[in-house]
Amino acid sequence: MLRTKPLSAAALAVKLSFISIAISHSAAANPANNQAVEVIQVYGNQGASRSATKLDLTVYETPQTVTVVSRPQMDDFALRSVNDLLAYTPGVTVEKVETDRIYYTARGFDVVNFQYDGIGVPFSAGLSHGNPDTAVFERVEVIKGAAGLVTGLANPSATVNYLRKRPSEQLSGYASLSAGSDSRLRFEGDVSGSLGANLNGRAVVVKERADSYLDRKEDDNSLLYLVAEYVFSEHTAITLGHSYNLNKVDGSLSGALPLFYSDGSPTDFDVATSTAPEWAYRDVKNSQTFAELRHQLSDNWSLNALLSENKVVQDSAVMYVYGAPDKQTGLGMIGLPNQYDLDETQRIADLYLSGSYSLFGRQHELMLGVNYAHIELFGQSFYDNEFSDSALGADWAAGKTQVGDFDASDPYSSGHQDKQIHRSVYLATRLHLSDAFSLLLGARNMSVAQHGYSYGTDASSDATETVPYLGGLYELNENMALYASYSEVFTPQSFVDPDFQALGVAKGNNAEIGAKFNLNNNATATLALFRADLKNVGEFAAVNNGVNTYHGLDYQSDGAELELVGSIGDAFNISFGYTWLNSVEGNDGQQVRTYVPRNMAKLSGVYYPSSLPALSLGASLKWQDDIYIEPQPALRREQPGYALIDLFVRYEASDNLSLALNASNMTDKKHLASLYWDQAFYGAPRQVQATLTWRY
Repeated sequence: MLRTKPLSAAALAVKLSFISIAISHSAAANPANNQAVEVIQVYGNQGASRSATKLDLTVYETPQTVTVVSRPQMDDFALRSVNDLLAYTPGVTVEKVETDRIYYTARGFDVVNFQYDGIGVPFSAGLSHGNPDTAVFERVEVIKGAAGLVTGLANPSATVNYLRKRPSEQLSGYASLSAGSDSRLRFEGDVSGSLGANLNGRAVVVKERADSYLDRKEDDNSLLYLVAEYVFSEHTAITLGHSYNLNKVDGSLSGALPLFYSDGSPTDFDVATSTAPEWAYRDVKNSQTFAELRHQLSDNWSLNALLSENKVVQDSAVMYVYGAPDKQTGLGMIGLPNQYDLDETQRIADLYLSGSYSLFGRQHELMLGVNYAHIELFGQSFYDNEFSDSALGADWAAGKTQVGDFDASDPYSSGHQDKQIHRSVYLATRLHLSDAFSLLLGARNMSVAQHGYSYGTDASSDATETVPYLGGLYELNENMALYASYSEVFTPQSFVDPDFQALGVAKGNNAEIGAKFNLNNNATATLALFRADLKNVGEFAAVNNGVNTYHGLDYQSDGAELELVGSIGDAFNISFGYTWLNSVEGNDGQQVRTYVPRNMAKLSGVYYPSSLPALSLGASLKWQDDIYIEPQPALRREQPGYALIDLFVRYEASDNLSLALNASNMTDKKHLASLYWDQAFYGAPRQVQATLTWRY
């Protein structure tokens, strides 16, 4: 297992300097356009959003809770990875079960559908690999509950829509250099402008290297995003784009730390403790290529077509460490070394028509589309059969455990293959029954053919389903509206149960009622009551012979959410969300998924003092109440409620140059990153970073 030696900090700085000089030269070559770009700090999105319905509705008009994280929020709070961004998003939890394999939850259920520019399919493997960079995104919209119109393949949790940056005609851009805790060094560059007659382009580049608060862990992140748009006429435009994101991690965890000693008492390790040996690594390549055609058929009708190919390739060698150590000697842990390779390709085509029509003297909206997706996934594990399931010494946390070569294996018994064909047709109309009342009706018909195997078990299944969508909104006045919605979803699953039998399809629905408030067109508030049901959902059971196995269980959740996002006057930007899960129950009425907090609040804000217009001051608070896990009746591990506080200050030294200082977990709160599994590692301690940004 040979790895390329990382560049030294000095060598990296030299490379970043050359990139920065190149961007500076590009601006100098166009002195007429070398002007500072006015940065309009707007939290959320008060304009149109197609994420929930593909109709041209505002967040205020959409009969669901829609949370928007805008580019200024990402920049202010240094939300530079998807995990950081979703941890900041109200109502969403980030379950870091391992350092580089992550689950997400909302409203008590796993979030399994992620889209790019409104097009996407669920996680085929059920979780996220790597840690994609956010420099590509202009904003991120999270539709809470079931979004049956845009994707019937999901859970009644949330659908996350990443909206990518697009080119501009005017020359603009920025270059930033960040340095901070754990020897972190990051360069980020973004340049956009005209490439010729009717052709605009944009390029985003990121290079980041860092050590970690965890022993032996090092991260190397590279990103390149290129996008061009050609305008054929005032009616037709085509966009072509490609992104490549490589996460290389040394010291990657497989599993995490034991939660209990052999006598049943809870463990307590240093925050930096890791089970990863010195040779462990995980490399994840995410690449996306897309083409989008937008054609205005008339004043009222438009046609949109998108083709996309998404690829995830993972190469890793890790060691799963499990057991319960003796409190005095440290003995009792067992190691399972594993080389794991993953290759997944998604090819997606989406075509939809949208516009308005007249009926009974009123204008109404209509959307009709088709979607096709072809998914191929193959993963295989290789083991050192002489070492596998061997007892480790008392120094298991020192990372010194060595193994031999990983042996050849049979793909059927030591791997998984999943081939899926998704076909769907969807239709929705928004009927304006009066000046105040609108009714949204729609449905999505889907068929999924899934064929493959998972660690010696056939995982083939076919499913066809039509999921309805019903929503209504009544405007009491221009600043307040009442709404209600109902949608269904279903999710083919590639999991296997503890008997290594295919788990099959999960089906669910979500009902929501609430009120929306439009605050001077600068902020939107939402108060929602919801109930969600999901049947045969794959719930993690145990690792059996190195395979994650799942129970198929039925769940119900209900609760309330309150959100507010936007600007308050000229001096404040605010984002607030409070989620109350009244319960998450199983078939027997018992509380389940107790690792999901029942109460969670996230508040962030920025103050722009009028007396010091060059200064911005911001703070973020993330709080959750107690969570716990009971892997056995006699064992219970709790994570008491806690709050994490982040701060930032930014000073605009000139129209072009700014300096920002960010600090996370200011109180240095020690906490477990997740209790999703019966193992866990600790979340990051206090960290700081400074960023110098030049804009033009």
